[in-house]
Amino acid sequence: MSDIIVSDVSKSFGREILHSLSFTVSSGDFLSITGESGSGKSTLLAIMGGVLRPDAGSVRIGGVDIASLSEKELAKMRRTSLGYVYQFFNLIPTMTVRENILLPLVLDGKKPSLYKDKFDELVAFTHLRAVLDAYPDTLSGGEQQRAAILRALIHDPEVILLDEPTGNLDSENAEAVMRLLSDLNKTYGVTVVQVTHSEQGAAYGRTRIHLKDGRIS
Repeated sequence: MSDIIVSDVSKSFGREILHSLSFTVSSGDFLSITGESGSGKSTLLAIMGGVLRPDAGSVRIGGVDIASLSEKELAKMRRTSLGYVYQFFNLIPTMTVRENILLPLVLDGKKPSLYKDKFDELVAFTHLRAVLDAYPDTLSGGEQQRAAILRALIHDPEVILLDEPTGNLDSENAEAVMRLLSDLNKTYGVTVVQVTHSEQGAAYGRTRIHLKDGRIS
């Protein structure tokens, strides 16, 4: 397992969004990144996941500066070492839950049958067995988010990044998803980094960074 080292990261979109941010996420930690809308939270998460490149500074995972990687190398890292979960789930509507979960393996040219034990373990952990052959639009928001989390975990990533994981959920489902993330962090040792507006959700993190106007406050 590897630490995430963010060093002097800056990013601009016409105006400066992030200002020389530096911090370390220890392997196995659960970090909550909080702040008001426009504070740079989602931009920071996207840079940590290799979705965006910083204008300056670096993000190192396992000693590798991910901004120095090619698009092909970044795509491979996101398929193998990182799991990314979006606020709007991003499940493919024409695929069943099972097919959505297994998609990262298929895209990486791996045989899903070799991951049967892992798949069964995670399905049991996330209580999704009954909906595996259903389509996303028939699921509740909580079930869709759990499916998206499971998809992000199927390839045994070291790090899972979540952008507002409870932003589209009611309070009951939000609480269930946060308990699930906490349990996954403790059980599997996967590093969890979440961006959230929710004070209740942020409290599940063991460490916290608060952004204000693109700076750590």
